[in-house]
Amino acid sequence: MKKLTISTAFILLILSCGTSDPTGSTPSSDAEFYPMTVGNQWVYGRTGTMIDGVALTGTITGSCTLEITGTETHSEGFDVFVQENAVTDTLVMGSLVMITDTTYTDYIRITDTGLYGYPHLTDTDSSYTIPFPIVNGAVWDFSEEPPMTGTILSTSVDVTVGAGTFEDCIEFQLTWIQGGNTVSNTTDSARNVGKVRNVFIQSAGTMVITITEELESYTVSVY
Repeated sequence: MKKLTISTAFILLILSCGTSDPTGSTPSSDAEFYPMTVGNQWVYGRTGTMIDGVALTGTITGSCTLEITGTETHSEGFDVFVQENAVTDTLVMGSLVMITDTTYTDYIRITDTGLYGYPHLTDTDSSYTIPFPIVNGAVWDFSEEPPMTGTILSTSVDVTVGAGTFEDCIEFQLTWIQGGNTVSNTTDSARNVGKVRNVFIQSAGTMVITITEELESYTVSVY
């Protein structure tokens, strides 16, 4: 079987995060869905498919580890949590095997008005936003490039994954279009745990890529 290893990102991955705000402001109780404390870690299993039209062209298996490793100061003067992300995927397409190892960093701020994520410490445009209070049916727009829309789909979803069963999760969806790709990212987050499941769907023409992440283990301190 032919094997190819590449180091660039294979799939765009949007991540969930956060709890206590390093700026000292008091977050709302909705921040409990994003327990941000230095040392917190989440491990996910990843499975997915690539389908062209109605034909299965590839399968994806992998893992993702998120860890809050510290805090930094943003160029705008507020403090953020540093989230390190490590993703490994194996794509099998017939006799071809492609392995991707991707590491990157997100910077997360959480306040009484919401959660904000930045790919760089100099970004003024939040690339990830969840406004508080979390209200079922709420819709919001954010990010300048690409423009994104967020929707709270439910505030009472029960989710069972490898790490256990989590009740009354919030479920929200982010959608955007970029470079001919239409993307939706649906996330379930549990109070005092964080992200427990995520479904990423990217379509371009007849090609559809679906990746599901499910929480396998976690180490979380709320305070």
